[in-house]
Amino acid sequence: MVWGVNVRNTVLFACISLLVIGMALCGFGQSQPEAPVYVLELDGEINKATEEIIVNAIEKANDEGAYAFVLALNTPGGRTDAMFNIVEAMQQTSIPVLYFVHPKGAISASAGTYIAMASNMVGMAPLTTIGACEPILGYDPTTGDVIEAPQKVREYYTAVMRSYAEDHGRDPDIAARFVSENLSLTPDEALDLGMADVKADDMVTFLDAVDGLEIKGTVNGEKIVLDTAGRETVSITLSLKDRIIMAISDPNIAYLLTTIGMLGIVFGFLTPGIGIPEVVGVLFLGLAVIANGYVGFEYGGILLIVLGFIFFIAEALTSTFGLYTAAGTISFVVGSLLLFSGTPGGEGRFFNEESVRMFWLSIGVMTVLIVGFLVFGLQAALRLRRTAPTTGNEQMLQEEATAIDDLDPTGTVRIHGELWNARANERVPAGERVRVVAVDGLTLIVEKKEIKGGENTYG
Repeated sequence: MVWGVNVRNTVLFACISLLVIGMALCGFGQSQPEAPVYVLELDGEINKATEEIIVNAIEKANDEGAYAFVLALNTPGGRTDAMFNIVEAMQQTSIPVLYFVHPKGAISASAGTYIAMASNMVGMAPLTTIGACEPILGYDPTTGDVIEAPQKVREYYTAVMRSYAEDHGRDPDIAARFVSENLSLTPDEALDLGMADVKADDMVTFLDAVDGLEIKGTVNGEKIVLDTAGRETVSITLSLKDRIIMAISDPNIAYLLTTIGMLGIVFGFLTPGIGIPEVVGVLFLGLAVIANGYVGFEYGGILLIVLGFIFFIAEALTSTFGLYTAAGTISFVVGSLLLFSGTPGGEGRFFNEESVRMFWLSIGVMTVLIVGFLVFGLQAALRLRRTAPTTGNEQMLQEEATAIDDLDPTGTVRIHGELWNARANERVPAGERVRVVAVDGLTLIVEKKEIKGGENTYG
C-alpha cells in the first residue's frame, strides 16, 4: 500500500511539473508586445504655444512607456526662450528623441536647427533644408531692414550651437557655421557633413532607416542602438484648443487679429447701429490677447498702433488735409515693426528671410486697408450719419413749384405734377415760379424764385 501511494504521488508530481514547464515554455514562446514609437508632427513657428505642445508630448511619450519619440517639424524659427525649454525637456526624458524635417519641401530654420542638433537622431525628407540660424532681433522701424544681433549675442548662440553638436557627436565647427555664416544645407549636404543621419521619404522609411543605428549623444548616460523598424507608431493628435492656439499664434495672424479687432471697435463706436462691428472687434481682440501671449510682443508697438488709430479717427472727424493721416500711418507702421521685435522678457527671436517678407506683406496690406477705410470710408459714413433725412414731404425742400393762383398769402401751387396748398410771406401772382423752403403739415411754405439781377420770373 505504501508503495502504491508513493507511485501515485510520484506520478502526480511529475504531471504537475510537466504542466508547469509546458506553461512556462508557452509563455516564453510568446513575444511581449513592443513599445511603440510616439510621433508628433507640427508645422509653424517656435513660440510658447509650440513649446507647450512639444514638451507635453515628450512627457506623455515618456510616461506611457514609448520606445522613442519622433518630432517631425516644419518651422521657420521663432522664440529663443521656447527653443531652450524644448531642448531642456528633450535632455530630461529617458527615451531617445528623434528629429525629422518633414514633409517634403519643409524647412528647419533657426530655432528648429538648434532643436535638431540637440536630438539623438536627425532625418530629412527630400527637398528640405536645415540651418540659417543667424540671430535676428527684429526690424529697424525707420528702414524696415532686419536688425542683426550684437556680436556678443552672436558669439553666445554660436557657442550654444557648438555645445549641442559636440554633445551629440557632430562636428561643432560645421554646426557653428549655421550661426556665423547663416549656413543652410540640403539633405545630401547635411548627410555629407554629418549634420543629418538619414534621408527618408516618410515616417515609415525614416524609422526603417534609423533602425540599427547608434544614437547621437546618450539617454540616461547610455548609448542605445535603435530598434525601430516595424514598430507601431502612435500619433499624438492635437486637441481643439491646441489647434486653435496654433492657428492664431502665428505672428502674422496675431497681428491681423490685433488690427482688425481695433478697427471693428473704432468703426462701431463712431457709427453706432446694430453692434456687429463692436462684437467682431471684441471677439478679434480677445483672440489677439491670447495669441500675443503665446507669440510675445513689445508693449511699445501696441501703444504706437493704438496712437495710429487715434490719428486716423481724428482725420475722419476733423479734416486736416492729410496731416493726421500721415502721422497715423507713420505711427501705425512703426508700431507694427516694433510689435514682434522681441519679447517682454528680453528674449530674442530667430527669423528667416521668408518670415520677414511675409510680415512685411502683412504690414503693407493692413496699412493700405486701414488708411483707406478709416480715412475715406469712415468719413463717408460720418457724412451720411450727419445728413438730414429726406423721406416723405421733406424731399420737396428747395424744389421749384408754379403758383396756380395768386398766393396772398395762401393759395395753390403745382409741384411734381401735384397740387399743394401753399403759403408765402409776400404776395405771389399766379404763374410765378416759387421755391419750397419748408413744409408745415400739408402746406408748403414758399418764397419767390429770384433770377440773376434780382428780377422775378413770371409765367
